[in-house]
Amino acid sequence: MSTIPEKDLPPGRHRVLREHLMREITNEMSEANEANEAHVTPPPVRPPLWRRPAFVAPAVAGALSVAVVLGVTVTRDATGPSAGPGTASSDRAHDTMSRQSPVELLERIARAAEKERLSRVRDNQFVYSEVENYHWKMAPGLRFPDDCVMTAEGHPYGVEQSWKSVDGQSEGLRREHADGKGSGGDGDGDGDYVENTIARQLPGKTMPEYFRQVEELPTDPEGMYRWLYGLEPGERASGKRAADVGAYEKVATLLTSQLLPPKTAAALYRAAARIPGLFVVDDARDAAGRQGVAVAMKGATLSWTPDRVGARSELIFDEKTDKFLGESTVRITGPKNECDVLDKGDLVESVAVVDRGIVDETGRLP
Repeated sequence: MSTIPEKDLPPGRHRVLREHLMREITNEMSEANEANEAHVTPPPVRPPLWRRPAFVAPAVAGALSVAVVLGVTVTRDATGPSAGPGTASSDRAHDTMSRQSPVELLERIARAAEKERLSRVRDNQFVYSEVENYHWKMAPGLRFPDDCVMTAEGHPYGVEQSWKSVDGQSEGLRREHADGKGSGGDGDGDGDYVENTIARQLPGKTMPEYFRQVEELPTDPEGMYRWLYGLEPGERASGKRAADVGAYEKVATLLTSQLLPPKTAAALYRAAARIPGLFVVDDARDAAGRQGVAVAMKGATLSWTPDRVGARSELIFDEKTDKFLGESTVRITGPKNECDVLDKGDLVESVAVVDRGIVDETGRLP
């Protein structure tokens, strides 16, 4: 390619080159259309367009989050979970499905998980978690037509800190922050929040409720695969789509709700790689605004939605460290009527796992 600067080109030459380039682009687009009509498979294209909320990544956990809903700008005000200045862009991202293989990506993530180290955990300790949640029904400024009925059920929203008993036998603590400040820059936990006691936990029947129960999960990929599908000894997977979606959603729930020992996490990723229907999405973002690569599935979601078929879940990982960042569910179909307020590409819900670790008492940070 020529390195001659524009100012050295003969008069009119730059215009001629630009017109030539535009003709080349037009020809390539025409050839691509002809190939498509001839049933030549083009590179995979990510089906939905995510009109992503514009999030400002916090310098510390729990800073400002801004979301776009219904194609209008919705900003969390000073009394909301994550207050702060800023505006959200309603521009649609030009999203494309990645060429990466989900199997290869999950294997890489599994190898990274195996290298993690977790010190010996005592029964009288606590698992600390800090997450930031988003849900479209809880976003301030959301407006419905006057004749539409909106249910008022609650959904996780804003910054939440929790201290859960390792063995489930001690009372824990949960802090829900009204101003989104999280732990604060100096770690003193300042900011307005509401505290609630977490009661002693009983073992979960389908999903672990505390760390000791997580440790009972299989640490080999085959055993973890069978747990994800709920298979009895000698039973084989049904091959039904609903079973695959259910297995994926168990993976997502486990990742967003529990601290996983390294061997358990590695087994989970390798078992998840066997679930049909996965694909990779580049440039995914979590509720805290962090960017990463995602393993996604259509028709899956961690939040109730009247149109599961019209949703897609994304498990987001940091591309440099391969650590799990969070999960987001996006809408992949347009509104079905005037009361269906989510458009194609809108965010349904999102959870960002900002921090996790083992501490000796409630209220203390890792």
